[in-house]
Amino acid sequence: MVEHKNEQEVLIEEVEVEESVIAVHELVPFRGTVDDNMEHIADMTDQFSQTMDPILRMYNAAMSATMARLEIIEDEFKYRKLRCPIHHMDTRLKSAQSILGKLQKKDLDLTLSAACNNIYDIAGIRVVCSYIKDVYLIRDRLMAQDDLFIMQIKDYIQTPKENGYRSLHMVIRVPVYFMNKKQMVPVELQIRTLAMDLWASLEHDIKYKSLYQGVTADFSDELKECSRLIYEAEEKMETMNSILEK
Repeated sequence: MVEHKNEQEVLIEEVEVEESVIAVHELVPFRGTVDDNMEHIADMTDQFSQTMDPILRMYNAAMSATMARLEIIEDEFKYRKLRCPIHHMDTRLKSAQSILGKLQKKDLDLTLSAACNNIYDIAGIRVVCSYIKDVYLIRDRLMAQDDLFIMQIKDYIQTPKENGYRSLHMVIRVPVYFMNKKQMVPVELQIRTLAMDLWASLEHDIKYKSLYQGVTADFSDELKECSRLIYEAEEKMETMNSILEK
């Protein structure tokens, strides 16, 4: 079995570091009385656009800044003529309605302040790697950047979710200079292999069909077994690759 852990990895699964509160009122160009209630402003098209636009732009800037850091890692490996650990990347910015739904699900105040300071996956990046060791290489490269704050690390590769889902999740705070103010903005990263990404995509498709097409079959055990078999195959292929890269 391929071993991926090192001393740096002996982290508490969820690491709390210096808190950084996002000051929503300093970013939003409110006029008159400040209304921070998302349900209220969602019913007012003009105010909703005026209120949400700078918030989402700030998160988009954080996502772009994080992507730039990852692209620098890519470029370094290409320059050194080494196999690049990153196969491809995808980005996602939550919609205002999705943010509102998550606040309701978490039973939080339906305000922009609550959203910015309690929901850490408004900006998300999926980093897809070829091999399991590449996942931890990307993690370590990000952890070595001393101007980032690591908020949370959850290793669902070593300890998969009950349904078989595997991925490494990180939440980092990235410095963003926006509206003449430095903000430490959270970005969620999901770092996984091609095989893990394929499993997650197909699992989502199967669950979607089960929910919305009235299919009553339960494939939970089969999906979990597929995850286990895929992981075993990945470890074997990584062992072969490691021999070739020596």
